[in-house]
Amino acid sequence: MNELLPDAGPDRDPSCPVCEAARSPLFALAPDRLFGIAAGTFRLYRCSCCGCVFQSPFPDPDTLSTWYPKPYWWTESRGSGLAGFLGRLERTYREFVAMDHVRFLERHASGAGRTLLDIGCSSGTFLHLARRRGFLPHGIDVSPQAVEAARRQYDLPVRQGDVASDAWEGRTFDFVTMFHVLEHLPDPCAALSCAGAMLKPGGSLILQVPNVSSCQARIFGARWYGLDVPRHLVNFTPQGLRHLLDRAGLSCRIVRRFSLRDNPASLASSLAPALDPIGRKGRGKSMGAAVEGALELCYFGLFLLALPPAFLEAAVGRGGTIWAHAQRPPAPG
Repeated sequence: MNELLPDAGPDRDPSCPVCEAARSPLFALAPDRLFGIAAGTFRLYRCSCCGCVFQSPFPDPDTLSTWYPKPYWWTESRGSGLAGFLGRLERTYREFVAMDHVRFLERHASGAGRTLLDIGCSSGTFLHLARRRGFLPHGIDVSPQAVEAARRQYDLPVRQGDVASDAWEGRTFDFVTMFHVLEHLPDPCAALSCAGAMLKPGGSLILQVPNVSSCQARIFGARWYGLDVPRHLVNFTPQGLRHLLDRAGLSCRIVRRFSLRDNPASLASSLAPALDPIGRKGRGKSMGAAVEGALELCYFGLFLLALPPAFLEAAVGRGGTIWAHAQRPPAPG
């Protein structure tokens, strides 16, 4: 775990963007470990009240957009031979672990309504699987390339925009999902208010974010994969996320649950960031199908080894991700 570092400069002891407590001490200085796109180091602060870790100062939107490689999402690798086989294998794996998210959604799907909006839908794997289970999928993503990929791969009704845009103006949904989106946004409370406004009265918001109070986050400190400096602007504790949902006018229940897709992967990528598949693709250094296949197998082996400790930390309430089920208040009368 990182020790507190001496602070200096104009951003000394900033206020927490989650609970608004003043004078958050410096937690760490950290570089862009995953992609190496952003130069220099970034200042992370930990709130003394809610425990959330956040970057300060926040970048302007144009600068932030340059810190994401293209593509930042998964698309199926098509072709023949070994490369095509690896692409199909990766698709099978991604759909297998994404079903964990669909099962969580189904667990909270009460009533007749099945309309679903996924904010930050990326290339659409989750929506594709939810549609198979009877949901009526809709998506939104800031990336035009991700929108095009979701339409091409899965023929999904996906539109370009952010959480505050009018891409689905006039529409409300029974369910809105945000999987690993909130930590990327400079004003998470406003984002939750916008998401809540897209719910029907009594509708459900399903959230997932990295858990900065998890065992793995405590062990790795500033080197934890879940921080993804500098793309993650705000990193949450269960206490902080609950406070934020309350501020947004949404009743919520924090669910302590293992995530097959994210918990072991976060642990594996913290141990060996050079093997992380997203990081390797984002760095744009292709080493040929045979080498890439060997690296994929090494990472998958590390993923399997990470399963038991990741499951154990979730069982004691300190898992690598936070799941939340929030609801918009029902219509009066």
